[in-house]
Amino acid sequence: MNSPGNTEHMASPGRGSLQENMAFLRRQPVFADIPLEMLRLYAYLSQREHFQKDEPIIRQGEPGDRMYLIMTGTVAVCEEHNGREFLLQTLAADGINSFGELALLAEFDWFYSARAVTDVTLLSMTREAFRKVMEQYSEQYSEAVADIIRWRIRRLIDQTHTLLDKPAA
Repeated sequence: MNSPGNTEHMASPGRGSLQENMAFLRRQPVFADIPLEMLRLYAYLSQREHFQKDEPIIRQGEPGDRMYLIMTGTVAVCEEHNGREFLLQTLAADGINSFGELALLAEFDWFYSARAVTDVTLLSMTREAFRKVMEQYSEQYSEAVADIIRWRIRRLIDQTHTLLDKPAA
């Protein structure tokens, strides 16, 4: 896992340019309509993380503490079940490009794993960073939570369609 306490898999962390982070976040549906100062704070508190092809990003069963947005590259989301790994979804910068958004709202262990299919650059936001923003913009909290839930529902629908479209084994 790539968390503050376990950084051995982090190839090259960094904040990146604040303006680049803001522009990237503004293109994401959940951040598109938030106030500029709130966006600036999210961008400032986010961190760029780089992973090489086949490198694990998160591991099923480990504590979830952040969400990820794919800036470049492709990520495989998998679940281990009965000793086998199943591909749930492939995410890419030019499509559905986020995972882990529920970690902003609650503590839980990852119920899936994610690994880099190609070299990837991710913009991550920790639950702590999200809470700092929400402390300053408490009037936005309910809408932010609703947006994250809608975001996750869209991902769940897409995952379900992906699984339904696979031929039976």
